Amino acid sequence: MLTERGTDRLQRVLAFLRAADAGASTRCTPLPFGTANFHDELPHVWDRNFVLVESGAGEIDADSLTRATDELQGSAGLAHRKLVFEDEGLGARLAPGLVALGWEQRRLSLMVHDGEIDEAAVAASRDASEVDREALEPAMVRLLQTELHGRESEAARELVRADAPLGLFLSQRCFARLVAGEVAGYCRLYARDGLGQIEDVATLPHWRGRGFARAVVSRALVESRQQDLTFLTAVHGRWVERWYERLGFEQISLRYEFTKHV
Repeated sequence: MLTERGTDRLQRVLAFLRAADAGASTRCTPLPFGTANFHDELPHVWDRNFVLVESGAGEIDADSLTRATDELQGSAGLAHRKLVFEDEGLGARLAPGLVALGWEQRRLSLMVHDGEIDEAAVAASRDASEVDREALEPAMVRLLQTELHGRESEAARELVRADAPLGLFLSQRCFARLVAGEVAGYCRLYARDGLGQIEDVATLPHWRGRGFARAVVSRALVESRQQDLTFLTAVHGRWVERWYERLGFEQISLRYEFTKHV
């Protein structure tokens, strides 16, 4: 059970994410149980087109949620469906029913940093440089080409510019580990209203295992010390969650996501 301090931190993080997603949308549709966020120029980016089931949603079931999402996202011409739950308990309760209806489940740990940055992290941060967001694009393209086995697609082109809408609502800073002037690893730091969010932590495949991710995350943490609280999300149950714990992050909640192709 969360302490009062933990509950306050969680509510601040949820409010930040809710406002950021709304601010990065081209339109939002209010719902009895939450909000449907859309970005009409990025239809292939699932993180910009989803239905948010908000805390305090009340009584709702898997069937009605599926019908509502099909209607909303289907009428928008989207080739995917996505649901995000703010409330961990509600997401866990509806998970069996949603999975039975063909949804794929993913759980993300919401993790906050304790604020203490040790000398090793400060030292690691010196290996990372601040760069313009455009400097990250070649590395992002190479990563996407690896994941897509060299194929190009409209989805890949949209993903490269998917951060731009967030930059209209949040301040964005980018940090990179450079090798011979080229980006080998990177992350972003978003900030607003005293909160910092570390996002898009990535290392190009042939540079992995050399501490580049630690360098950029440490730099983001150092630069985020002016904020009241710094957080990130990590896939629950994977090695990366334990890796962030070693950097001083602790889990405060789980964020349930459900997706499917249509």
